[in-house]
Amino acid sequence: MKHVRITATVLILLILTGITAYAISDVRVYINGMRMNEDTILYNDRTYAPLRALCESIGATVSWDETSNSAFVTFDEDDAIAKVVDYISPSVVTIIGNYAGNGEEYKYNNPTMHGTGVIYKSNGHIVTNAHVIENIKNLTVVLSDGSSYPGRVLYSDTEADLAVVKIEKLGLRAVSFADEKSIVSGKTAIAVGTPISLTMRNSVTKGIVSGCNVALAGSHYKLLQTDAAINPGNSGGPLINTKGELIGINSVKFVSSNIDNMGFAIPVDTVKFAIEQFEKYGKIVRPQMNFSLEESWEAQIGLPTSKGLTVKNSKNSDLPDGTVIVSVNGIDVHSIADWNEAIKKTYSGETLNIVCSKNSQTENITIQM
Repeated sequence: MKHVRITATVLILLILTGITAYAISDVRVYINGMRMNEDTILYNDRTYAPLRALCESIGATVSWDETSNSAFVTFDEDDAIAKVVDYISPSVVTIIGNYAGNGEEYKYNNPTMHGTGVIYKSNGHIVTNAHVIENIKNLTVVLSDGSSYPGRVLYSDTEADLAVVKIEKLGLRAVSFADEKSIVSGKTAIAVGTPISLTMRNSVTKGIVSGCNVALAGSHYKLLQTDAAINPGNSGGPLINTKGELIGINSVKFVSSNIDNMGFAIPVDTVKFAIEQFEKYGKIVRPQMNFSLEESWEAQIGLPTSKGLTVKNSKNSDLPDGTVIVSVNGIDVHSIADWNEAIKKTYSGETLNIVCSKNSQTENITIQM
């Protein structure tokens, strides 16, 4: 707990003879994306805001001692986290529906399934995992206030494991996206979602970002690792920072008697990429490869390596089997995840500029994809 003592003498600045301070309504102060409604004062190119309003907006408390003529600001981490959760909760939804499975076991039984999503546009656009809405019918979205709305799937991509669901509702609170450069190992990570039971809607777990750029077997893109507890039903929900900004979409966890709190989230840069692709093309545009790629044994077990990717099963005369690709569109690639990330960042639906090694000779090849 942190205490800051502020004496009343700081106010003398505003009442000195001949000095004028102006309350400017056009000067806006935002705390975690929310505008502070109190008037602000602009003086000598500096903005001053009411102490209580400013401090309470970040989870601190303010008390006044008339005897010493002092203001005491008390900041507690628990209060700050609670403030962030209170702010983000209206953006978090539960997605429920009936499993649309085939087979005799579903003829008379219509089991329910559920996951989580997060509102990213105030007009009812929700991002979630593709596996949350896969094989689901009677899709319903439940908001944080308990109200529910029919939902429809606009877009879905199984390789990115991301989907967009739409409900007909305006004026919703949309989540803010974090700057991906601010996401580093060791920073606080907060997961919000509906694990296990619908009675646990918008439950919260807290941990840290355990790792960035993690390449898992079976994952198309690189992931964030977190030790914030993620359980069935949390899928599709937000992983946020202490500003209430989205840093990832919770997607998967490792489960074993020997593994503890090892969850993974799709990072916000991949989320933004997928949404942009969905809205521009209706899908994620990728090159239609007529060859497969094989990682080195070092890459397969997660060791750093300078080795490239070996072409297999090729139907492209420019890239015969055994060709080793070392970069694509100017980005070095040493793993399948590297390749997919490079395509994500650079591919515009036209060509791939590949640097490769064939018969111990380095070549630059441009291929239409």
